[in-house]
Amino acid sequence: MSSDQPKSVSRREAFRTLTGAALATTLAPAALSAQNPLAGSSSPAPRTQGAPHIARHQKPNILWITGEGIPLRALSCYGGQLLHTPHIDRIANEGMRFDNSFVTNALCAPSRATLLTGKYDHLNGMISNPGDTTGGMTSPTFDAAQETLPKILRRNGYRTGMVGKWHLPANPGEVGFDYFVFKRGAGGPYYDPDHYLRNPSLGSNVIEEASYPGYITDNVTDLAIDGMKKLKEPFFMMLQYFNDHRPFDPPHKYEHIYDGVRIPEPGTFWDDYATRSSAAREARMRIADMPDFHPPAKMTTRQRQQWNYQQFMAHFLGTLRAQDDNMGRLLDYLDQSGLAENTIVIYTADHGFFLGDHGWFDKRFMYEQALRVPWMIRYPGRVKPGSVSKDWVVNIDNAPTALDLAGIDVPADMQGRSIAPLLGGSTPAGWQTSMYYHYYEFAPPHWVLPNYGIRTQRYKLISYYTVNQWELFDLEKDPDEMENLFEWNGYRVHPDYQAVAGDLVSQLKALRARYKDNTGSPVRLWPTSSYD
Repeated sequence: MSSDQPKSVSRREAFRTLTGAALATTLAPAALSAQNPLAGSSSPAPRTQGAPHIARHQKPNILWITGEGIPLRALSCYGGQLLHTPHIDRIANEGMRFDNSFVTNALCAPSRATLLTGKYDHLNGMISNPGDTTGGMTSPTFDAAQETLPKILRRNGYRTGMVGKWHLPANPGEVGFDYFVFKRGAGGPYYDPDHYLRNPSLGSNVIEEASYPGYITDNVTDLAIDGMKKLKEPFFMMLQYFNDHRPFDPPHKYEHIYDGVRIPEPGTFWDDYATRSSAAREARMRIADMPDFHPPAKMTTRQRQQWNYQQFMAHFLGTLRAQDDNMGRLLDYLDQSGLAENTIVIYTADHGFFLGDHGWFDKRFMYEQALRVPWMIRYPGRVKPGSVSKDWVVNIDNAPTALDLAGIDVPADMQGRSIAPLLGGSTPAGWQTSMYYHYYEFAPPHWVLPNYGIRTQRYKLISYYTVNQWELFDLEKDPDEMENLFEWNGYRVHPDYQAVAGDLVSQLKALRARYKDNTGSPVRLWPTSSYD
């Protein structure tokens, strides 16, 4: 990887280009063999041995890795059989994996703002993606003056870095990063050498252009390793991959590994949204309508959906495999540099993703495939290798957790809670067993209606409040979320679930009050007589 001579950009130009335009069931276990293209490289033997306690005379380094749109069933450590991901799995095998990890808004920029602030988007300002990704229909703000995780770490002796996807309308230096290199836009093209932006020296808020030929996933990994070398210890490095965002460009070496392989569709692939609200029927994110892979003209809708799915999955999995390869490079660097024993490694994602589930690609809905994200933490000497937590964690908890593990007090106005006790195998009394979600962006290209909702251990209640329609799912009896228990297209609850719905509405009101969210319409379940 090489860089051209940097070219200075004015402050106005830099802010104008901080974000770019958005580009408009499981396989058999044998598919995980090394001979199958669905398998990744061979799984390395665990190299980090946990111990009851390691005496530490310095603050731990933190390597925080955020994947883009990673659904749980794409990772083998979560039981997925689509792809073998040995290097991502290594973090889980040598640390703790969280099986119930959720996001508060399944969208790129809002989720990243939450990870930085520990707050819901109505407070951090980033309720949607930037306007230049939505045809100018949204105008979220992210005030660089607000408190952020890297600012707090920097005040407490850390040097901070961010590499990869930024996607926020703010200067990373002003948000708290000493070292930064990012690329314009939300996704690819993955082989475009231009449109990178960086600061010229540690601590500088100046943004200059740079060029890095090669594959973007390899590039940002190189840049993160270079940044860790420059930052010294203790460092906080936030590496944010573009994988797997549209246009799902795999590296050349993986472009044809799925040729001749047929990937089975998920069980909900032919969902007709018969019982759902109008939001599900009208959203523009159906696999059948994807123009990305130029389907042949003479196809029926069903044929096109199947053809697009195979192309989409081949691209998605090849692109994700490249991320897993680079995760191995990162972990090898920590081992070889002697940093592994004093470095916390965190892996998560900004949101999940629909891989043909409900006939969709993308995210945004409160359904499980978009709502759930991986979260795993490796911390030698503090976290038992191979441990698994079933406790609920939410992405507002990430920032408080990083601060707590670094021995830094968590600000009172952060809405999340440190999960450090869970890492030691202890669940505090009264730990959360429900979570609140709020999605805002009704804009091109996907036109998903704004919605908020509550998920409990058994039920999920969603309000599409701009059209006064509801969805209620009994996740114990209907884990695929196919049967909405509100009838009349989401207006009247099924008689057997009236008490459940009433209780969930009360809980939803309480969560909105707890998180100080008065955006959107107030919660109100209208009586059936209102429609007579």
